[in-house]
Amino acid sequence: MENQREVPAAITPTISTQDSALSHLVSCANLGAGMVVTLVVDGQVVAGELVSGQEYALFTAKAIRSVPGDESVTNSIARFFDDLAEDYRVDDDHVIPLNYLHIKDPSWMTGNAGWTSVKGTILRVHIAKVSGFSLGKAKNA
Repeated sequence: MENQREVPAAITPTISTQDSALSHLVSCANLGAGMVVTLVVDGQVVAGELVSGQEYALFTAKAIRSVPGDESVTNSIARFFDDLAEDYRVDDDHVIPLNYLHIKDPSWMTGNAGWTSVKGTILRVHIAKVSGFSLGKAKNA
């Protein structure tokens, strides 16, 4: 067609969509310097203490081992989390993965602006799912 013209491809740099500030806080938590945060995850507001991936993995392995049942089965499942804890070890020659964050004793905002808390657990969240965050949390969270 005569009225059509070719549009040149735009030169646009590829930019990581992962929030560098949040990633920095997650890195600090993975090194043992956690803090209380409030996150927006897929439209839900979640608050709690940011902890290391190693703490999450060791906590989960211990919880699985405490489940009644065939010890060989629970140990087999728990070993996966033992190995995952190794991925988060602090070592000069080791790079800790920066794809998930971990929230201890998470609280979720409910539809009536209240909070529902789950004590004694650690929530694992893919960092890319977080659309916003702040330090601290509501007093009733």
